[in-house]
Amino acid sequence: TIQAQVLDLIKNLSRDMGMSLVVITHDLGVIAETADRVTVMYGGKVMETAGVNELFGSPAHPYTRALLASIPRVDEAGGGRLLAIPGSSPSPRKPPSGCPFHPRCAQAMDRCRVEEPPMCEPGPGRRASCWRLA
Repeated sequence: TIQAQVLDLIKNLSRDMGMSLVVITHDLGVIAETADRVTVMYGGKVMETAGVNELFGSPAHPYTRALLASIPRVDEAGGGRLLAIPGSSPSPRKPPSGCPFHPRCAQAMDRCRVEEPPMCEPGPGRRASCWRLA
């Protein structure tokens, strides 16, 4: 409840002063409640950018989909099994070649391992970095 009060205060101050607000967090609930647009990063690279409703409603990048699938859901009978993204985050000292997410991506293809994908536009107001979307 304290977190919600602080976030409301920050949002109100931002609105009243006509200022933009940048929130950097791993808490997707905070993002859903405070953001208009979202940039999802992995391994220091932008994976996807979209409006908050579009991103949560139909994520384009495999990492964004995996991230959202790993959120516990209270509406599933029996609590449901938590989904985890296999593998480990890349080392910033020795990042993988190609797409930084490819070692953990179930949809990775050979090109993902070698070439970093460009940013493409899978829809209006959206950008994502994935060879499957290019």
